[in-house]
Amino acid sequence: MKRIVILIFLLLILSGCSNNSEQFFGTYVFEEVSYLSPLSSSTEDYIKEQMSGVEYTISQDLFKIQYDENTMEIISPNYVRESIPQETTVLSNIHSFIGNEVKYQYTILDKNESETHLRLYISSDYTWVASYADNTADGSEIIMYIYKLSK
Repeated sequence: MKRIVILIFLLLILSGCSNNSEQFFGTYVFEEVSYLSPLSSSTEDYIKEQMSGVEYTISQDLFKIQYDENTMEIISPNYVRESIPQETTVLSNIHSFIGNEVKYQYTILDKNESETHLRLYISSDYTWVASYADNTADGSEIIMYIYKLSK
């Protein structure tokens, strides 16, 4: 009986140490615009029209956005799990755009560990992809768009 309890305890510890990034691996399609920066020259209606049917592949070896005629690929991406910053600006307050369920962001780096300016936000029910720009004037970030994805 003692061995079973120890074995169960060890299994729980090992499962807690596993990489949870695979929980969001899969193929998604664009669902809706959750946020569009006021700095954007596009409208939400235009984005919805252009992004309709766009497919996202998120895997350990590939992050891909498949448009009608174009493809954007990041080979061997690194999904860096980070806490969402508490100090934000009006243009970077993620919770005001997608709610409070999201606790972590996954910044996508390329195989050379360079920034791609893309992030994933994962909740128990939804997945979002966001693009951000560096605001070199004060070192903050500006979220350019957030798209809600669906499987």
